[in-house]
Amino acid sequence: MLTAPALSSIASHARERARTSCIDVQHRCARRFPRLKAKRDPDYVEDYNRSPFYTQTERRFVDLITVQAIKNTLHYLQETNGEVHMYLHSYLVENPITSETDMDDYLSRLAATPLTRVVDPRRSSVPGPREEEEALRKGRKVSPRDVCERIMACRLEVAKELGGVSNQLNVRNNNVLRKALEATFRDYDDVTEFRGEKKSNDDSP
Repeated sequence: MLTAPALSSIASHARERARTSCIDVQHRCARRFPRLKAKRDPDYVEDYNRSPFYTQTERRFVDLITVQAIKNTLHYLQETNGEVHMYLHSYLVENPITSETDMDDYLSRLAATPLTRVVDPRRSSVPGPREEEEALRKGRKVSPRDVCERIMACRLEVAKELGGVSNQLNVRNNNVLRKALEATFRDYDDVTEFRGEKKSNDDSP
């Protein structure tokens, strides 16, 4: 007669074998049916009105326009606000953006940063009224939250600018095919000329 510990051990062994068998079946199905593997991907969207990896596409698009918005903001600040430009540039150096960076999280961390005093040596060295000169030498406080709001406003404008890209894709697609056709004929002419099959102008009637 089996004891309780023995029965517990047998049940545990059976559960482990069942789990292993299930995992093995999933791996074999993934190899034979790649679509099943895609459905288990968190980026896969079960929506017939959208492309399979819409979630991933959307996230990458938002990340891309955010990076471009940061570049545009830096450009504008360089002309209008030296201290804020210096702060944002230093923040980017200390917190580099990689291909794996979630830009919404990145902006959240930027906005949560406390006020920072920034001294721009180029501006603080410019002579002027005593009060202004003293303030420039001591530096100015920069609000990272305001910097973040500038970037988010800028990325809205970048997104609006890209709204017409879909209308240009037909033209771009046609250009791709035209260039491919031109390259095909050019390669064909080069081969026939190398073989001596291309007629010279003297042979033409």
